[in-house]
Amino acid sequence: MKSIKILGLALAASAFVSCASEPSLQEYYVENQQDNKFIAVDVPTSMFTNAEELDENQKATLKSVKKINLLALPVKENKEEYEAEKTKLSSILKDEKYQLLMKYGSNNRKAEIYFTGDEDAIDEIIVYGYDDAKGVGVARVLGEDMNPQKLMELMKSLQKGDVDVEGLKGITGMFNAEIGE
Repeated sequence: MKSIKILGLALAASAFVSCASEPSLQEYYVENQQDNKFIAVDVPTSMFTNAEELDENQKATLKSVKKINLLALPVKENKEEYEAEKTKLSSILKDEKYQLLMKYGSNNRKAEIYFTGDEDAIDEIIVYGYDDAKGVGVARVLGEDMNPQKLMELMKSLQKGDVDVEGLKGITGMFNAEIGE
């Protein structure tokens, strides 16, 4: 009886260790955000909206989005490090909790969009991409019970000018300066 308990405990411990050894996207982000080789930016949604211009549905949709995390590694001279990070991110996103929404691109340039949560109540949208000339990056749109249809409607409001992206121009400028464009 004692050996069965020990065997059961050993199996439970090994299962716990094997589950804990697989890194999550959050762990990857936290691990690399302080590394000066990476560009890391946390963007609150309040930075790029004209809230007074939004209707009630748009406000509710925007309220479901908490923040956006961006993490990028420019290629610069270190192709090996770029390839290693690309492999790490691809491996993390193979976890079944990340559901592929769409992918596009070619061999040298690729982007994939994933989500976590339920299809009608998304908790996280992940945009992963790489360009062999520029680098690799991942963006996480974090929220609570985000509705994909309403998010698409909010994105369409970009065309109408309801959502002000002026606040994001400084961030994209910083990325371009870091990457060397």
